[in-house]
Amino acid sequence: MSLWAIVPVKPLRRGKSRLAPILSEEERFQLNHQLFIRTIEVLKAVDAISDILVVSRDSDVLTEARDFNVRTVTENGTPELNNAIRRASLFSMAFSTEGVLIVPADLPLLTPEDVSDFLAQRTRPPMAVIGPDRRRQGTNMLYIDPADLLTFSYGQDSFNKHCQLTESVGASLIVYENERIALDLDIPEDYEILSSKYQSEYFVNWFAPLVKKE
Repeated sequence: MSLWAIVPVKPLRRGKSRLAPILSEEERFQLNHQLFIRTIEVLKAVDAISDILVVSRDSDVLTEARDFNVRTVTENGTPELNNAIRRASLFSMAFSTEGVLIVPADLPLLTPEDVSDFLAQRTRPPMAVIGPDRRRQGTNMLYIDPADLLTFSYGQDSFNKHCQLTESVGASLIVYENERIALDLDIPEDYEILSSKYQSEYFVNWFAPLVKKE
């Protein structure tokens, strides 16, 4: 048995459009690229994860992922996150996974220890572990076992939707709170929080290119 981490990645030049008021198109591209690379590096450092699967419609993302010896699935058809993740999770089931971990590529403070602690919450299947965002609206990390336990519902209020879906299928539900998992980069306010963390924590070296200087 094996545990797969699935990383959905939007085209790097299209992601983080809501940061346009504070970051240029090129700055958003660089941010997206570095977050993507860092996410892969973090997941590769987690012993419990046996394989990583990147799903994207960005050919450059897929090529770079393969350079990291990461599996890839091309997102095709109408761009839609939930369909892309479902396709990736079904692909993983062909390799007898013990479940899947969904990790978006925009959690700038995530560490391998955070992922390991999150996975330590697992119990017997069927079950789900959900890490909400800081507003308790979005789903910033999701583990499900089996891999086809839920119909993915990323988007508005996905945290509550995933909780309800887990309960509706009679599976165990664990909500895991972690401030680093909870911080994603969606809006300028999130970016300001990252800037404050950059000033005060050991992430200083890595985040130097990510935090806009005045």
